Amino acid sequence: MRLFPVWQVAHEGAYDSLLDVLLATRHLQLTDLQVGPEALHRPELLVDLERGAERIERAIRRGETLVVYGDYDVDGVTSTALIMDFLERAGAQCHYLLPHRHTDGYGLKPPGVERALKLGASLIITVDNGISAFDALKLAQQEGVDVVVIDHHRQNEDLPPAHSIINPNRRDCDYPFKGLAGVGVTFKVVQLLSEAFLAADERRRYLNDLLDLVVLGTVADVVPLLDENRILVKYGLRAAERTRRPGLRELRTVARCDRTALDTQAIAFYLGPRLNVAGRLEKPDLALELLRTTDGEDARERAAYLHDLNRQRQQLEKEGMQEAASLVTEEILAREHLLCTLGESWDLGVIGLLASKISESHWRPAVAVTDVRRDGLYVGSARSIPGYDINDGIVACREHLTTYGGHAAAAGFSLEADRYEAFRADLIDHANQNITTDQLQAHLDIDVELAEIDVDMATIEQLRDLEPFGQGNPMPVFCCRDLEIMALTRVGKEGEHLKLSLRVNGRPRTAMWFRLGERGRELTIGQRVDI
Repeated sequence: MRLFPVWQVAHEGAYDSLLDVLLATRHLQLTDLQVGPEALHRPELLVDLERGAERIERAIRRGETLVVYGDYDVDGVTSTALIMDFLERAGAQCHYLLPHRHTDGYGLKPPGVERALKLGASLIITVDNGISAFDALKLAQQEGVDVVVIDHHRQNEDLPPAHSIINPNRRDCDYPFKGLAGVGVTFKVVQLLSEAFLAADERRRYLNDLLDLVVLGTVADVVPLLDENRILVKYGLRAAERTRRPGLRELRTVARCDRTALDTQAIAFYLGPRLNVAGRLEKPDLALELLRTTDGEDARERAAYLHDLNRQRQQLEKEGMQEAASLVTEEILAREHLLCTLGESWDLGVIGLLASKISESHWRPAVAVTDVRRDGLYVGSARSIPGYDINDGIVACREHLTTYGGHAAAAGFSLEADRYEAFRADLIDHANQNITTDQLQAHLDIDVELAEIDVDMATIEQLRDLEPFGQGNPMPVFCCRDLEIMALTRVGKEGEHLKLSLRVNGRPRTAMWFRLGERGRELTIGQRVDI
Protein backbone atom coordinates (compact mmCIF):
# COMPACT_ATOMS: atom_id res chain seq x y z
CA MET A 1 0.00 0.00 0.00
CA ARG A 2 2.99 2.28 -0.41
CA LEU A 3 2.29 5.58 -2.14
CA PHE A 4 5.84 5.29 -3.48
CA PRO A 5 6.57 1.75 -4.67
CA VAL A 6 10.30 2.45 -4.71
CA TRP A 7 12.15 3.74 -1.64
CA GLN A 8 15.61 5.05 -2.44
CA VAL A 9 17.34 5.08 0.93
CA ALA A 10 20.66 6.90 0.89
CA HIS A 11 21.91 5.26 4.10
CA GLU A 12 20.71 1.98 5.56
CA GLY A 13 22.10 0.21 8.60
CA ALA A 14 24.07 1.40 11.60
CA TYR A 15 25.62 4.85 12.01
CA ASP A 16 27.66 6.59 14.67
CA SER A 17 26.35 10.12 14.20
CA LEU A 18 22.99 10.93 12.58
CA LEU A 19 24.18 14.44 11.77
CA ASP A 20 27.33 13.20 10.07
CA VAL A 21 25.50 10.65 7.96
CA LEU A 22 22.91 13.24 6.89
CA LEU A 23 25.64 15.61 5.78
CA ALA A 24 27.43 12.82 3.94
CA THR A 25 24.31 11.75 2.02
CA ARG A 26 23.88 15.37 0.89
CA HIS A 27 27.54 15.82 0.01
CA LEU A 28 27.75 18.69 2.47
CA GLN A 29 29.94 19.64 5.39
CA LEU A 30 28.72 21.40 8.51
CA THR A 31 30.79 24.44 7.49
CA ASP A 32 28.63 24.69 4.34
CA LEU A 33 25.58 25.27 6.53
CA GLN A 34 26.98 27.18 9.49
CA VAL A 35 27.84 30.38 7.66
CA GLY A 36 27.76 33.88 9.16
CA PRO A 37 27.60 37.47 7.89
CA GLU A 38 31.29 37.33 6.99
CA ALA A 39 30.34 35.01 4.11
CA LEU A 40 28.22 37.66 2.38
CA HIS A 41 29.76 38.66 -0.94
CA ARG A 42 30.43 42.31 -1.75
CA PRO A 43 27.68 43.81 -3.95
CA GLU A 44 30.34 45.38 -6.18
CA LEU A 45 31.24 41.91 -7.45
CA LEU A 46 28.01 41.95 -9.48
CA VAL A 47 28.70 43.21 -12.99
CA ASP A 48 27.02 46.57 -13.67
CA LEU A 49 25.88 47.05 -10.07
CA GLU A 50 28.01 50.12 -9.45
CA ARG A 51 27.00 51.58 -12.80
CA GLY A 52 23.31 50.90 -12.16
CA ALA A 53 23.46 52.25 -8.60
CA GLU A 54 25.12 55.43 -9.82
CA ARG A 55 22.32 55.94 -12.38
CA ILE A 56 19.61 55.40 -9.75
CA GLU A 57 21.34 57.78 -7.32
CA ARG A 58 21.59 60.44 -10.00
CA ALA A 59 17.90 60.06 -10.84
CA ILE A 60 16.93 60.46 -7.17
CA ARG A 61 19.06 63.56 -6.66
CA ARG A 62 17.84 65.20 -9.87
CA GLY A 63 14.19 64.57 -9.07
CA GLU A 64 13.65 62.34 -12.11
CA THR A 65 10.63 60.06 -12.23
CA LEU A 66 11.53 56.42 -11.62
CA VAL A 67 9.19 53.52 -12.39
CA VAL A 68 9.80 50.09 -10.89
CA TYR A 69 8.47 47.16 -12.93
CA GLY A 70 8.14 43.95 -10.92
CA ASP A 71 6.54 40.54 -11.28
CA TYR A 72 3.37 38.83 -10.05
CA ASP A 73 4.92 36.11 -7.84
CA VAL A 74 6.20 36.46 -4.27
CA ASP A 75 9.78 37.08 -5.40
CA GLY A 76 8.67 39.84 -7.77
CA VAL A 77 6.30 41.40 -5.25
CA THR A 78 8.88 41.44 -2.42
CA SER A 79 11.55 42.78 -4.78
CA THR A 80 9.21 45.62 -5.71
CA ALA A 81 8.30 46.27 -2.07
CA LEU A 82 11.96 46.35 -1.06
CA ILE A 83 13.22 48.78 -3.67
CA MET A 84 10.15 51.02 -3.36
CA ASP A 85 10.74 51.15 0.39
CA PHE A 86 14.26 52.40 -0.20
CA LEU A 87 13.40 54.83 -3.01
CA GLU A 88 10.70 56.46 -0.92
CA ARG A 89 13.03 56.69 2.06
CA ALA A 90 15.61 58.37 -0.17
CA GLY A 91 13.01 60.91 -1.35
CA ALA A 92 12.70 59.63 -4.93
CA GLN A 93 9.85 60.50 -7.27
CA CYS A 94 8.78 56.92 -7.93
CA HIS A 95 5.95 54.64 -9.00
CA TYR A 96 5.58 50.91 -9.44
CA LEU A 97 3.90 48.71 -12.02
CA LEU A 98 3.16 45.00 -11.73
CA PRO A 99 2.05 42.82 -14.66
CA HIS A 100 -1.24 40.96 -14.68
CA ARG A 101 -0.48 37.25 -15.01
CA HIS A 102 -3.19 36.60 -17.60
CA THR A 103 -3.28 39.77 -19.69
CA ASP A 104 0.33 40.97 -19.50
CA GLY A 105 2.23 37.75 -18.89
CA TYR A 106 5.70 37.53 -17.40
CA GLY A 107 8.28 40.27 -17.75
CA LEU A 108 8.48 43.77 -19.15
CA LYS A 109 6.91 44.11 -22.59
CA PRO A 110 6.35 47.15 -24.84
CA PRO A 111 2.92 47.93 -23.30
CA GLY A 112 4.63 48.03 -19.89
CA VAL A 113 7.12 50.58 -21.20
CA GLU A 114 4.25 52.63 -22.59
CA ARG A 115 2.55 52.61 -19.18
CA ALA A 116 5.81 53.79 -17.58
CA LEU A 117 6.11 56.57 -20.16
CA LYS A 118 2.61 57.80 -19.30
CA LEU A 119 3.80 58.13 -15.69
CA GLY A 120 6.63 60.36 -16.93
CA ALA A 121 9.45 57.86 -16.41
CA SER A 122 12.98 58.80 -17.38
CA LEU A 123 14.33 55.68 -15.66
CA ILE A 124 12.75 52.23 -15.44
CA ILE A 125 14.03 49.68 -12.93
CA THR A 126 12.98 46.09 -13.53
CA VAL A 127 13.14 43.68 -10.59
CA ASP A 128 12.93 39.88 -10.91
CA ASN A 129 12.67 40.23 -14.69
CA GLY A 130 14.25 41.98 -17.65
CA ILE A 131 17.06 39.69 -18.81
CA SER A 132 14.96 38.60 -21.81
CA ALA A 133 12.91 41.78 -22.38
CA PHE A 134 14.38 42.56 -25.80
CA ASP A 135 11.37 44.23 -27.43
CA ALA A 136 10.54 46.32 -24.37
CA LEU A 137 14.11 47.49 -23.86
CA LYS A 138 14.46 48.40 -27.51
CA LEU A 139 11.34 50.56 -27.22
CA ALA A 140 12.67 52.22 -24.07
CA GLN A 141 15.94 52.93 -25.85
CA GLN A 142 14.07 54.48 -28.79
CA GLU A 143 12.13 56.68 -26.35
CA GLY A 144 15.30 57.84 -24.60
CA VAL A 145 14.46 56.10 -21.31
CA ASP A 146 17.22 54.34 -19.40
CA VAL A 147 16.51 50.91 -17.95
CA VAL A 148 18.35 49.30 -15.04
CA VAL A 149 17.64 45.57 -15.05
CA ILE A 150 17.80 43.74 -11.71
CA ASP A 151 17.21 40.06 -12.32
CA HIS A 152 18.38 36.56 -11.43
CA HIS A 153 17.05 34.44 -14.29
CA ARG A 154 19.49 32.70 -16.61
CA GLN A 155 20.76 34.49 -19.68
CA ASN A 156 19.72 32.41 -22.70
CA GLU A 157 20.52 34.85 -25.51
CA ASP A 158 22.62 37.96 -26.03
CA LEU A 159 21.93 40.72 -23.53
CA PRO A 160 19.13 43.16 -24.36
CA PRO A 161 19.91 46.89 -24.69
CA ALA A 162 19.84 48.42 -21.20
CA HIS A 163 21.77 51.00 -19.22
CA SER A 164 22.74 48.29 -16.71
CA ILE A 165 21.96 44.61 -16.26
CA ILE A 166 22.61 43.41 -12.72
CA ASN A 167 22.28 39.64 -12.64
CA PRO A 168 24.60 37.02 -11.10
CA ASN A 169 23.58 34.66 -13.92
CA ARG A 170 24.92 36.90 -16.67
CA ARG A 171 27.42 34.83 -18.63
CA ASP A 172 30.12 37.43 -18.06
CA CYS A 173 29.47 37.81 -14.31
CA ASP A 174 31.89 36.11 -11.92
CA TYR A 175 29.81 36.71 -8.82
CA PRO A 176 30.66 33.82 -6.45
CA PHE A 177 27.07 32.67 -5.85
CA LYS A 178 24.55 32.17 -8.64
CA GLY A 179 21.57 31.16 -6.49
CA LEU A 180 20.22 34.53 -5.30
CA ALA A 181 16.50 35.12 -5.75
CA GLY A 182 15.37 38.32 -7.45
CA VAL A 183 14.79 39.91 -4.06
CA GLY A 184 18.33 38.92 -3.05
CA VAL A 185 19.81 40.74 -6.03
CA THR A 186 17.57 43.73 -5.32
CA PHE A 187 18.81 43.76 -1.73
CA LYS A 188 22.40 43.85 -3.01
CA VAL A 189 21.60 46.94 -5.08
CA VAL A 190 19.99 48.68 -2.10
CA GLN A 191 22.90 47.60 0.09
CA LEU A 192 25.27 49.65 -2.07
CA LEU A 193 22.86 52.49 -2.85
CA SER A 194 22.10 53.08 0.81
CA GLU A 195 25.70 54.14 1.44
CA ALA A 196 24.94 57.35 -0.45
CA PHE A 197 21.81 58.20 1.54
CA LEU A 198 22.05 56.80 5.07
CA ALA A 199 24.51 57.20 7.94
CA ALA A 200 26.35 54.04 8.98
CA ASP A 201 24.29 53.13 12.08
CA GLU A 202 20.98 53.99 10.46
CA ARG A 203 21.96 52.07 7.34
CA ARG A 204 22.83 48.92 9.31
CA ARG A 205 19.49 48.92 11.12
CA TYR A 206 17.59 49.70 7.95
CA LEU A 207 19.19 46.90 5.93
CA ASN A 208 18.53 44.42 8.72
CA ASP A 209 14.87 45.45 8.76
CA LEU A 210 14.59 44.82 5.01
CA LEU A 211 15.51 41.18 5.47
CA ASP A 212 11.90 40.30 6.34
CA LEU A 213 11.09 40.92 2.67
CA VAL A 214 14.21 39.09 1.51
CA VAL A 215 13.33 35.91 3.39
CA LEU A 216 9.78 35.84 1.98
CA GLY A 217 10.92 36.08 -1.64
CA THR A 218 13.94 33.81 -1.23
CA VAL A 219 12.03 30.92 0.35
CA ALA A 220 8.96 31.27 -1.88
CA ASP A 221 11.09 31.24 -5.05
CA VAL A 222 12.62 27.89 -4.04
CA VAL A 223 16.22 28.95 -4.68
CA PRO A 224 19.05 26.96 -3.03
CA LEU A 225 19.35 27.69 0.69
CA LEU A 226 23.12 27.50 0.52
CA ASP A 227 25.96 30.02 0.60
CA GLU A 228 24.79 33.57 1.35
CA ASN A 229 21.12 32.64 0.97
CA ARG A 230 21.47 30.83 4.29
CA ILE A 231 22.58 34.08 5.92
CA LEU A 232 19.81 36.11 4.30
CA VAL A 233 17.20 33.55 5.39
CA LYS A 234 18.59 33.03 8.90
CA TYR A 235 18.62 36.74 9.70
CA GLY A 236 15.50 37.32 7.61
CA LEU A 237 13.50 34.97 9.83
CA ARG A 238 14.62 37.01 12.83
CA ALA A 239 13.67 40.25 11.07
CA ALA A 240 10.25 38.82 10.24
CA GLU A 241 9.67 38.04 13.92
CA ARG A 242 10.17 41.70 14.85
CA THR A 243 8.83 43.17 11.58
CA ARG A 244 7.51 46.73 11.52
CA ARG A 245 5.16 45.78 8.65
CA PRO A 246 1.60 45.32 9.96
CA GLY A 247 0.70 43.46 6.77
CA LEU A 248 3.18 40.69 7.47
CA ARG A 249 2.05 40.44 11.09
CA GLU A 250 -1.60 40.18 10.06
CA LEU A 251 -0.79 37.65 7.34
CA ARG A 252 0.84 35.42 9.96
CA THR A 253 -2.26 35.77 12.11
CA VAL A 254 -4.78 34.72 9.43
CA ALA A 255 -2.46 31.89 8.34
CA ARG A 256 -2.21 30.72 11.97
CA CYS A 257 1.57 30.67 12.00
CA ASP A 258 2.03 33.43 14.57
CA ARG A 259 2.07 31.22 17.66
CA THR A 260 5.53 29.74 17.17
CA ALA A 261 8.78 31.05 15.73
CA LEU A 262 8.59 31.60 11.99
CA ASP A 263 10.47 29.05 9.87
CA THR A 264 10.92 28.26 6.19
CA GLN A 265 8.07 25.73 6.24
CA ALA A 266 5.63 28.39 7.40
CA ILE A 267 6.69 30.70 4.57
CA ALA A 268 6.59 27.96 1.94
CA PHE A 269 3.21 26.49 2.90
CA TYR A 270 1.28 29.27 4.65
CA LEU A 271 2.52 32.79 3.87
CA GLY A 272 3.80 32.24 0.33
CA PRO A 273 0.56 30.80 -1.08
CA ARG A 274 -1.47 33.65 0.41
CA LEU A 275 0.79 36.21 -1.25
CA ASN A 276 0.95 34.28 -4.53
CA VAL A 277 -2.81 33.92 -4.81
CA ALA A 278 -3.17 37.65 -5.49
CA GLY A 279 -1.42 37.27 -8.85
CA ARG A 280 -3.03 33.91 -9.55
CA LEU A 281 -6.68 34.92 -9.21
CA GLU A 282 -6.74 38.72 -9.26
CA LYS A 283 -3.82 41.16 -9.35
CA PRO A 284 -0.43 41.07 -7.57
CA ASP A 285 -0.92 44.63 -6.36
CA LEU A 286 -3.09 43.17 -3.58
CA ALA A 287 -0.07 41.38 -2.09
CA LEU A 288 2.23 44.36 -2.61
CA GLU A 289 -0.21 46.76 -0.95
CA LEU A 290 -0.44 44.41 2.03
CA LEU A 291 3.33 44.49 2.48
CA ARG A 292 3.49 48.27 2.00
CA THR A 293 0.63 49.46 4.17
CA THR A 294 1.49 51.14 7.46
CA ASP A 295 -2.07 51.10 8.84
CA GLY A 296 -2.98 48.22 11.14
CA GLU A 297 -6.69 48.10 10.30
CA ASP A 298 -5.97 48.30 6.58
CA ALA A 299 -3.46 45.47 6.97
CA ARG A 300 -6.01 43.34 8.82
CA GLU A 301 -8.59 43.78 6.05
CA ARG A 302 -6.08 43.10 3.29
CA ALA A 303 -4.72 39.97 4.99
CA ALA A 304 -8.25 38.65 5.52
CA TYR A 305 -9.06 39.26 1.86
CA LEU A 306 -6.01 37.32 0.68
CA HIS A 307 -6.85 34.54 3.12
CA ASP A 308 -10.34 34.26 1.62
CA LEU A 309 -8.90 34.43 -1.89
CA ASN A 310 -6.59 31.55 -1.03
CA ARG A 311 -9.60 29.52 0.08
CA GLN A 312 -11.16 30.20 -3.33
CA ARG A 313 -7.94 29.01 -4.96
CA GLN A 314 -8.03 25.81 -2.90
CA GLN A 315 -11.63 25.19 -3.93
CA LEU A 316 -10.85 25.81 -7.61
CA GLU A 317 -7.92 23.45 -7.30
CA LYS A 318 -10.08 20.79 -5.63
CA GLU A 319 -12.77 21.04 -8.31
CA GLY A 320 -10.15 20.98 -11.04
CA MET A 321 -8.53 17.85 -9.58
CA GLN A 322 -11.89 16.11 -9.37
CA GLU A 323 -12.51 16.82 -13.04
CA ALA A 324 -8.96 15.83 -13.98
CA ALA A 325 -9.33 12.54 -12.10
CA SER A 326 -12.37 11.70 -14.22
CA LEU A 327 -10.32 12.31 -17.38
CA VAL A 328 -7.47 9.97 -16.43
CA THR A 329 -8.52 6.35 -16.94
CA GLU A 330 -6.61 3.11 -16.38
CA GLU A 331 -6.52 2.67 -20.15
CA ILE A 332 -4.86 6.08 -20.58
CA LEU A 333 -2.34 5.31 -17.83
CA ALA A 334 -1.41 2.05 -19.52
CA ARG A 335 -1.01 3.72 -22.91
CA GLU A 336 0.35 7.21 -22.29
CA HIS A 337 3.56 8.15 -20.46
CA LEU A 338 2.41 11.79 -20.29
CA LEU A 339 -1.01 13.02 -19.22
CA CYS A 340 -2.49 15.92 -21.19
CA THR A 341 -5.88 17.07 -19.89
CA LEU A 342 -8.23 19.83 -20.99
CA GLY A 343 -10.60 21.59 -18.62
CA GLU A 344 -12.79 24.07 -20.40
CA SER A 345 -13.30 26.28 -17.34
CA TRP A 346 -10.15 25.75 -15.28
CA ASP A 347 -8.93 29.09 -13.98
CA LEU A 348 -5.67 30.29 -15.49
CA GLY A 349 -4.31 30.86 -12.00
CA VAL A 350 -4.52 27.20 -11.00
CA ILE A 351 -3.55 25.21 -14.10
CA GLY A 352 0.09 25.10 -12.99
CA LEU A 353 -1.01 23.74 -9.61
CA LEU A 354 -3.26 21.20 -11.32
CA ALA A 355 -0.43 20.02 -13.55
CA SER A 356 1.77 19.56 -10.47
CA LYS A 357 -0.87 17.58 -8.59
CA ILE A 358 -1.73 15.38 -11.57
CA SER A 359 1.98 14.68 -12.07
CA GLU A 360 2.43 13.84 -8.38
CA SER A 361 -0.66 11.61 -8.31
CA HIS A 362 0.36 9.50 -11.28
CA TRP A 363 4.15 9.99 -11.31
CA ARG A 364 4.47 11.07 -14.91
CA PRO A 365 4.66 14.42 -16.73
CA ALA A 366 1.34 16.23 -16.79
CA VAL A 367 -0.14 19.05 -18.81
CA ALA A 368 -3.22 21.02 -17.78
CA VAL A 369 -4.88 23.06 -20.53
CA THR A 370 -7.79 25.48 -20.25
CA ASP A 371 -10.22 27.23 -22.58
CA VAL A 372 -11.46 29.56 -19.86
CA ARG A 373 -10.84 32.69 -21.92
CA ARG A 374 -13.18 31.47 -24.66
CA ASP A 375 -11.25 33.42 -27.31
CA GLY A 376 -10.11 30.49 -29.44
CA LEU A 377 -6.75 30.31 -27.68
CA TYR A 378 -5.99 27.53 -25.23
CA VAL A 379 -3.43 28.10 -22.46
CA GLY A 380 -1.46 25.26 -20.88
CA SER A 381 0.94 24.56 -18.06
CA ALA A 382 3.21 21.52 -17.81
CA ARG A 383 5.13 19.81 -15.00
CA SER A 384 7.52 16.90 -15.22
CA ILE A 385 9.25 14.12 -13.30
CA PRO A 386 13.00 13.52 -12.93
CA GLY A 387 14.53 12.21 -16.14
CA TYR A 388 12.23 13.88 -18.65
CA ASP A 389 12.82 17.44 -19.85
CA ILE A 390 9.31 18.78 -20.41
CA ASN A 391 10.67 21.86 -22.16
CA ASP A 392 12.31 19.61 -24.78
CA GLY A 393 8.95 17.95 -25.34
CA ILE A 394 7.17 21.28 -25.70
CA VAL A 395 9.82 22.60 -28.08
CA ALA A 396 9.55 19.45 -30.20
CA CYS A 397 5.86 20.30 -30.73
CA ARG A 398 6.36 24.02 -31.28
CA GLU A 399 4.82 23.94 -34.75
CA HIS A 400 1.44 23.74 -33.03
CA LEU A 401 2.07 26.52 -30.53
CA THR A 402 1.56 30.27 -30.47
CA THR A 403 3.83 30.93 -27.47
CA TYR A 404 5.92 28.65 -25.28
CA GLY A 405 8.75 28.68 -22.76
CA GLY A 406 10.06 26.92 -19.70
CA HIS A 407 12.74 24.62 -18.35
CA ALA A 408 13.28 20.93 -17.60
CA ALA A 409 10.73 20.68 -14.80
CA ALA A 410 8.04 23.14 -15.87
CA ALA A 411 6.79 24.92 -18.97
CA GLY A 412 3.92 27.02 -20.25
CA PHE A 413 2.41 27.58 -23.67
CA SER A 414 -0.59 28.76 -25.67
CA LEU A 415 -2.08 27.45 -28.90
CA GLU A 416 -5.09 27.83 -31.14
CA ALA A 417 -7.95 25.56 -30.16
CA ASP A 418 -7.98 23.63 -33.43
CA ARG A 419 -4.31 22.65 -32.93
CA TYR A 420 -4.85 21.07 -29.52
CA GLU A 421 -5.51 17.46 -30.52
CA ALA A 422 -2.49 17.34 -32.86
CA PHE A 423 -0.31 18.92 -30.18
CA ARG A 424 -1.55 16.47 -27.56
CA ALA A 425 -0.84 13.47 -29.78
CA ASP A 426 2.66 14.65 -30.71
CA LEU A 427 3.60 15.51 -27.11
CA ILE A 428 2.44 12.10 -25.87
CA ASP A 429 4.40 10.41 -28.67
CA HIS A 430 7.51 12.34 -27.62
CA ALA A 431 7.05 11.30 -23.99
CA ASN A 432 6.38 7.66 -24.89
CA GLN A 433 9.62 7.57 -26.87
CA ASN A 434 11.70 9.24 -24.15
CA ILE A 435 10.29 7.87 -20.87
CA THR A 436 10.87 4.26 -19.90
CA THR A 437 8.42 2.17 -17.89
CA ASP A 438 10.89 2.11 -15.00
CA GLN A 439 10.85 5.92 -14.88
CA LEU A 440 7.11 5.78 -14.23
CA GLN A 441 7.68 3.97 -10.93
CA ALA A 442 7.06 6.55 -8.20
CA HIS A 443 10.04 6.76 -5.89
CA LEU A 444 10.68 8.41 -2.56
CA ASP A 445 14.13 9.73 -1.70
CA ILE A 446 14.93 8.89 1.92
CA ASP A 447 18.00 10.17 3.73
CA VAL A 448 18.47 7.61 6.47
CA GLU A 449 16.91 4.45 7.90
CA LEU A 450 16.43 5.80 11.41
CA ALA A 451 17.32 3.70 14.44
CA GLU A 452 14.34 3.36 16.76
CA ILE A 453 16.32 4.89 19.61
CA ASP A 454 16.60 8.11 17.59
CA VAL A 455 12.83 8.59 17.26
CA ASP A 456 12.72 11.23 20.00
CA MET A 457 12.92 14.96 20.66
CA ALA A 458 16.71 14.84 21.01
CA THR A 459 16.88 14.12 17.28
CA ILE A 460 14.66 17.13 16.56
CA GLU A 461 17.02 19.33 18.57
CA GLN A 462 20.02 17.85 16.76
CA LEU A 463 18.50 18.65 13.37
CA ARG A 464 18.35 22.35 14.26
CA ASP A 465 22.05 22.48 13.38
CA LEU A 466 21.02 21.91 9.76
CA GLU A 467 18.37 24.65 9.61
CA PRO A 468 17.11 26.54 7.70
CA PHE A 469 15.78 23.82 5.41
CA GLY A 470 14.89 24.43 1.80
CA GLN A 471 16.04 23.81 -1.76
CA GLY A 472 19.55 22.32 -1.73
CA ASN A 473 19.17 21.36 1.92
CA PRO A 474 15.65 19.92 2.26
CA MET A 475 14.03 18.80 5.48
CA PRO A 476 15.30 15.26 6.13
CA VAL A 477 13.18 12.25 5.25
CA PHE A 478 13.62 9.16 7.43
CA CYS A 479 12.24 5.65 7.37
CA CYS A 480 11.80 3.24 10.24
CA ARG A 481 11.12 -0.45 9.65
CA ASP A 482 9.06 -3.21 11.23
CA LEU A 483 7.02 -1.14 13.69
CA GLU A 484 3.93 -2.57 15.37
CA ILE A 485 0.59 -0.75 15.07
CA MET A 486 -0.86 -0.37 18.58
CA ALA A 487 -3.91 1.71 17.65
CA LEU A 488 -5.36 3.55 14.67
CA THR A 489 -8.25 5.93 14.11
CA ARG A 490 -9.47 8.30 11.43
CA VAL A 491 -9.56 11.96 12.43
CA GLY A 492 -10.63 15.24 10.85
CA LYS A 493 -14.07 16.57 9.95
CA GLU A 494 -14.62 13.82 7.40
CA GLY A 495 -12.11 11.29 8.69
CA GLU A 496 -9.68 12.41 6.03
CA HIS A 497 -6.57 11.86 8.17
CA LEU A 498 -5.21 8.72 9.81
CA LYS A 499 -3.81 8.76 13.35
CA LEU A 500 -1.60 5.84 14.37
CA SER A 501 0.03 4.72 17.60
CA LEU A 502 3.21 2.75 16.88
CA ARG A 503 5.43 0.77 19.21
CA VAL A 504 8.89 2.36 18.85
CA ASN A 505 11.77 1.20 21.01
CA GLY A 506 9.25 -0.30 23.43
CA ARG A 507 7.15 2.86 23.78
CA PRO A 508 4.06 4.20 21.95
CA ARG A 509 4.68 6.98 19.43
CA THR A 510 1.98 8.90 17.59
CA ALA A 511 2.09 9.18 13.80
CA MET A 512 -0.20 11.08 11.40
CA TRP A 513 -0.94 10.23 7.77
CA PHE A 514 -2.57 13.33 6.35
CA ARG A 515 -5.29 13.26 3.71
CA LEU A 516 -5.23 9.46 3.47
CA GLY A 517 -7.59 8.43 6.22
CA GLU A 518 -9.24 5.86 3.93
CA ARG A 519 -6.03 3.82 4.03
CA GLY A 520 -6.93 2.90 7.59
CA ARG A 521 -9.20 0.18 6.16
CA GLU A 522 -6.11 -1.64 4.90
CA LEU A 523 -4.36 -1.70 8.29
CA THR A 524 -5.00 -3.68 11.47
CA ILE A 525 -3.87 -3.44 15.09
CA GLY A 526 -0.86 -5.69 15.64
CA GLN A 527 0.30 -5.39 12.02
CA ARG A 528 3.98 -4.56 11.52
CA VAL A 529 4.75 -1.80 9.02
CA ASP A 530 7.57 0.25 7.55
CA ILE A 531 7.07 4.00 7.73
